[in-house]
Amino acid sequence: MKKILLTIGILCILLVWGLPMYLNITGGDVLEVIDQPWYHPLLYIGIALIFIPTILSTVFSLKTVKSGKSAVGLIESIQQTGTYINEQPQIQCKVIVTCQGEDSYPAELRAVVPLTSLAQFQPGALIPLLVSPKDPSKVGIDWKGQVSQAEAQQLLNEQMIKQGVSPEMMNIATQGQQAYAKIIDVVPLGDIDAHKISLQLTLSMTKPSGETLTVNVQKEIFKSSLAQVQQGQIIRVVYLPEDPTQLVLSLQSESADLQHVFGATR
Repeated sequence: MKKILLTIGILCILLVWGLPMYLNITGGDVLEVIDQPWYHPLLYIGIALIFIPTILSTVFSLKTVKSGKSAVGLIESIQQTGTYINEQPQIQCKVIVTCQGEDSYPAELRAVVPLTSLAQFQPGALIPLLVSPKDPSKVGIDWKGQVSQAEAQQLLNEQMIKQGVSPEMMNIATQGQQAYAKIIDVVPLGDIDAHKISLQLTLSMTKPSGETLTVNVQKEIFKSSLAQVQQGQIIRVVYLPEDPTQLVLSLQSESADLQHVFGATR
């Protein structure tokens, strides 16, 4: 629609400017045309059709969702629009939106991002969102922290459970104690699916008290994290004090893994 209006506006301006030039070349009466009642309105309409849609487009693109349902967004792609507001760039993002108890879905948003925060907006990053209660396709960035860390973690836990991680393991991750463990031995047991692999691990774990113990556990990890789980490496774990064999591995996730967890298409 914007392109159509712009084209009509350009044609109006060309007619208003071109007709007097044509009459001047051919010896016609230029003033007679300029004095016609349609001449100046046509000029103003042409100018309006060229500039007003662009201005309105910019204004409406700055309107963001400021309240609504809490959600987490996984950035699939991001680009700058070329618009700057108070010397801060406007970005356009494609995100995978995840609300509690609902399936993930794709959406797009525009937002003005401070230059100091621009590095945080990269493909694969998770950002807090607000979803319009009237139109779920309309989402905005939660700049005011209405999405708490606890809510974001709960959404992540929910998606992990959907991917086959047991609620017990999620409980250990949130309620257990952190420790460091050295990998003594690692034995691949086979692929779980296209994204995960099963491993038999022997770990030498050092508790915060300084006590060291050896534990044998079987774990499923993302294949992209396999390089982090090699013999001799030291990793962080979270374990239950009453049963140290009940533990989870604290490994860094790749953006592709997060996309898989949150239902991205690629």
